[in-house]
Amino acid sequence: MLLVTAVPAAAQEREPYQRGTVGIEVGAAPMIEIWNINEEHEQVIEGTASFWGAIGKRTAIGVEFHHAFVVQDAPGAFVQGLSPLVRVKLTQKPKMNWYVETGPGVSWSDLTTPVRGTKFNYLFQAGTGLIRRVGPSSHINIAYRFFHLSNNGREGKDHNPDLEMMGAYVGWGFSF
Repeated sequence: MLLVTAVPAAAQEREPYQRGTVGIEVGAAPMIEIWNINEEHEQVIEGTASFWGAIGKRTAIGVEFHHAFVVQDAPGAFVQGLSPLVRVKLTQKPKMNWYVETGPGVSWSDLTTPVRGTKFNYLFQAGTGLIRRVGPSSHINIAYRFFHLSNNGREGKDHNPDLEMMGAYVGWGFSF
């Protein structure tokens, strides 16, 4: 008699860049303004949630939802945003891999952000990081990100201040 046992899906190893893998990631990033400083020196505390899908051995595409608080001289602003991202793995190691990522996006806030800016803005982000596998289908992500927010001159030169932020990002992800 032949006995066959199935491995439950939750116990199967799923690497974030394994073709056909989908996943979720939640993270946080404190950021400070690094250049092109307006009248003030803003800071951002950001929380993210993203959905990812691997489209090859080295590439994943995702959609990231941003919830950020902008610390500025006027009352602080809550910013919500949405960014499609592309993440490309630079190394081929079994447990830990370097990657780069980039993507544009849009955002809206409860107050003008930054001061003299607008409530609706465009986003751009880029970064590099390290994904480390910590379980059969989970990973931690430690990265350094650049984050840009502005209205791209849509409202004229007097209403186009921007945020040029950089900071550390830490995320926790699960692959299915």
